[in-house]
Amino acid sequence: MLNTSVLLNTARPLSRFLQKAARTSSRVQVRGISAFPQLLHAKIVIVDGSEAFLMGSPFVNDYLDDSAHIPVDATRPTRELAGRPLHDVSVSLAGAAVAELQNVFAEMWDCSVARDGRADDQTLASPMAESTATTNRVQIVSTIPKRRSAKRREGATEILDCLVAAIRTAEDLIYIEHQYLSSRRIVAELAAALERSRRLQIVMVLNQNPDITAYQRWQNARLSESGLLDHPRTGVFSLWSSARGADHRVSLNQIFVHSKVVTIDDRVAIVGSANLDGVSLDSYGDDFTGRVARRLFRDIRNFDVAAIIRDSRESLSRGSVADLRTRLWAEHLGMSTDNSQRIRWNDSLAAWQELASSNVAALREAPNRGANSPMMKGHVLPYSTEATPLRQLQDLGISADTRGVKLEFNPGWLDVRFSPNWIRNMFL
Repeated sequence: MLNTSVLLNTARPLSRFLQKAARTSSRVQVRGISAFPQLLHAKIVIVDGSEAFLMGSPFVNDYLDDSAHIPVDATRPTRELAGRPLHDVSVSLAGAAVAELQNVFAEMWDCSVARDGRADDQTLASPMAESTATTNRVQIVSTIPKRRSAKRREGATEILDCLVAAIRTAEDLIYIEHQYLSSRRIVAELAAALERSRRLQIVMVLNQNPDITAYQRWQNARLSESGLLDHPRTGVFSLWSSARGADHRVSLNQIFVHSKVVTIDDRVAIVGSANLDGVSLDSYGDDFTGRVARRLFRDIRNFDVAAIIRDSRESLSRGSVADLRTRLWAEHLGMSTDNSQRIRWNDSLAAWQELASSNVAALREAPNRGANSPMMKGHVLPYSTEATPLRQLQDLGISADTRGVKLEFNPGWLDVRFSPNWIRNMFL
């Protein structure tokens, strides 16, 4: 099932291709949700009803990368993300969670329209009459627009509800890595959580240059207005990739964060397709400041899906949530998983800040020491609210010039303010 609204309309050509490959139209049916401006943002793969994948990235070449995130890769397309490396997270599911995900898929399927000549009234049967969310460690939750689902005419904001409930239980550590953070509700809940628990620390990994222009302005405003950007128990970081070239210069590139991960005290993780923005959680209008735009886009929300993973307190040190977080930290901090597991909760923020500071120092030294200059460890640098990668580095005291550091991604004025790549990809 693909989005076949005004944007990214690929259902018809894909249907033709698959029917030709299968040699019979009875084996293939492709539908799409035509609900513009509300989009199908969920990414789901279900195999034989026994295994499922909740994907982070769509199946497009621009989102192809591996955990090395090398700064320059000739096989990486430059169309959408300007050749930036990509970091993303998906989850594999088995057991009762697969049936729950099939329920969501069936609901979205029944919201869709056929694109291959079949009758529009064909529906899919849900494999489960009742949700088993209260008894299983993994719960599937969704965001559904109003007046689109016959089963839920008021739609659903389950992802937002579960995020808020989980944040309100936080005592020691909230870890966030997300493509966007523009939701006023989530930012307010994070600030309130810091007030409730005086030992709580928050570590966030965010894009400094999102693929949509407005999000940079919204995100920076939320971080600044809420006090999260400068709070002593909150750290905001970005991901960068570095490598030394044959000419001894350090090649440096932003890593585009596409993952949608929140973990709470290693007890709860929320992973899926929903960004921390209004359109993935509740209402796109909430992201705007102007009264007209807030009203115009009120109740506009996408179709999204997430998995809520819960571990008991008795299994925190070896549970799935802790494993997910420490594997991500190992990659970002450039250390083994065993070492990342040894970082205690009360030392989490200090560990990130120390590494980010040492990486800043290494990049400051690069122009002066040439081939002997130190390299970044891992991918972490402090977050900057400056508009361009060049100015973000300068904000940290890092000089990107021809002598020592070569900046691979440095969008100009038009790219930063109007996102022409994103607009082109949506319509062309």
